Amino acid sequence: MELITDYLETYEGRDKFLRTLSYTSKLLTIIPRSQENVNKIKYFSSQMSDCRVMLRLFDDIPTIYYAYSYWNGKQESDSLLRWLNIVQNILDIVYSPIETVCWLGEHKLLKINIDKWDNVSTWFWIISLYISLVKAMRKRHHYCKLKCNKQSLNKAEVERVDEKINNETLTCVRMLLDITYAISYLPDGILWAGKFKTWHVGALGSLSSIISLYQVFKKQASDK
Repeated sequence: MELITDYLETYEGRDKFLRTLSYTSKLLTIIPRSQENVNKIKYFSSQMSDCRVMLRLFDDIPTIYYAYSYWNGKQESDSLLRWLNIVQNILDIVYSPIETVCWLGEHKLLKINIDKWDNVSTWFWIISLYISLVKAMRKRHHYCKLKCNKQSLNKAEVERVDEKINNETLTCVRMLLDITYAISYLPDGILWAGKFKTWHVGALGSLSSIISLYQVFKKQASDK
């Protein structure tokens, strides 16, 4: 309970719990028999999602600051990870105002083609997820190579490396789940876009959210 309370006091914690509620609600649309109840659950899910978007409206400055702090990533020894981080930082800087414009358009504060802006936003989201997947795979590969050289590691170090391998494996699974349902938001005709039902997206999103929360709480518990 203490870990959950501490986490909910952070921006990241509230965002992840809102995300979990949003996708769990989508999953629950498979249960009710009446369309009225299904619509109520969908409405609740959309409100949780909208709340996340509103919180992200303030992400511009922190995103720019993080990208500036990282800059050219000289502190990163792996050149592939360095360039992936740089590209992802650029994507995040561009994505943030695009999402803001979409939000303004959806609330009729700007007169724009919402579908086109939403498609652009979704593509940025998918590309960023794919980069995160490649980064996790790269880190996992690095830790696996490190583990193979057991002679230079003591027992405690081997256990820490195993934990990192497991964590990056979970991140890979999470990114694959996110990419799978993110593609369903693209225009019809692109891969499996438009073919998922609401509860399909909810199932994938809920599993991804649960994995993410598990990773967070496991790290918090180990740090204490």
